[in-house]
Order: sequence, then structure tokens, then C-alpha cells
Amino acid sequence: MNNERIDMIRALSEAHGASGFETPVRKLYQTYLEPVSDEIVRDHFGSVVGKKVGKADGPSILLAGHLDEIGLLTKAITDEGFIKFQTIGGWWSQVMLAQRVTIQTRKGEITGIIGSKPPHLLSAKERDEVVKIKDMFIDIGVSSKAEAEELGVRPGDPITPISAFVQLGNPNVYMGKALDNRLGCATAVEVLRALKGQD
Repeated sequence: MNNERIDMIRALSEAHGASGFETPVRKLYQTYLEPVSDEIVRDHFGSVVGKKVGKADGPSILLAGHLDEIGLLTKAITDEGFIKFQTIGGWWSQVMLAQRVTIQTRKGEITGIIGSKPPHLLSAKERDEVVKIKDMFIDIGVSSKAEAEELGVRPGDPITPISAFVQLGNPNVYMGKALDNRLGCATAVEVLRALKGQD
């Protein structure tokens, strides 16, 4: 795979775009579509389409990918400054603890980590149970609700996981977030690129 293609997939994978909050990844995707499309079409649902105009009597073909990804939503801030959240999409609770996340606030991005009550404060019974999502929180390194609010955190802020796009041991295998979604988008860009200048 060439470096330009890998760089595009990396950028799409790492962009923020929790369901309902796809603006950052949508803007990025459009920058890839514009140079290879005859026309850009947008709708009221937030879709962005790169259109290739072919022969009038030819077939109409749609290559679809979705921009969104699973994420979280800021629900409340505790008096101690921890962020309580709800999920957007299908999360499995057992993979959430110690997950680094980015909260997109009106004042900018804030990094945090998902935590829970520490093991030394748990009963023996609790230590053998899976931590429920409702008992988790995000630690952003502050000690009060006022500090969190000063940083710009407020209920309704979207949160996405931090997961760098990396090449694994096999040079043709990569790991990153939202690849199931963003690879469809990258495929559409590559098909449009291959059809550039053709009728």
C-alpha cells in the first residue's frame, strides 16, 4: 500500500466523529473527496458525497461508507471533578477501563482516562465482578467540578477513544479506531481517484 493511501487512512481513523458529532471527520473527508470528484453533494443529515459523472446511459453505482464511530457523551461532572458518561454505540464494558479518551469541549480537546473505584477499596466480592459502565468515570486530572468546568467540560460534550493508527508485525496489517467505518470512505476516495479523467 502506498504511503499517501496509508496517510489518508491514518488521518480518517484518528479523526473524531462519534455518532451525532461527525463534523471533524466530515470536514477531513471532504478534503479528500474534492480533488477526485466532479461534484460534492451534501444533505441535511450530514452526508457528504463525491460524485463522478459518467455516461448518461451508464449505470448508477453507490459506494457507501459511514463516518461515525462509537463514542461517549459527557453526562455529569462529580464534585471531585470526575466525568460521568453514557455510551454512544455498542461498547463492551470489559474493554473500557484504562482507555484513554479525548473530550471535545468548547475550549478545545481534553485528554482523560476511564477509571473506576480502585481495587484496594473494593470488597472481595466486588473484585470478582465486571465493573459496570455506570460505575466508571473519566479522570481528567482535576480535583473539583469547578476546575473541570473552567477547562470547558460540560454535559453533552462528545468523547472519543484515543487509539493511534499503527502498523503491526505484518506490514500489510494495521490497527486503529473506527476502521470498519473509515475504510469504506477511503475506498470511495480511491475509486474516484482511479476513475479521474475517465468517462
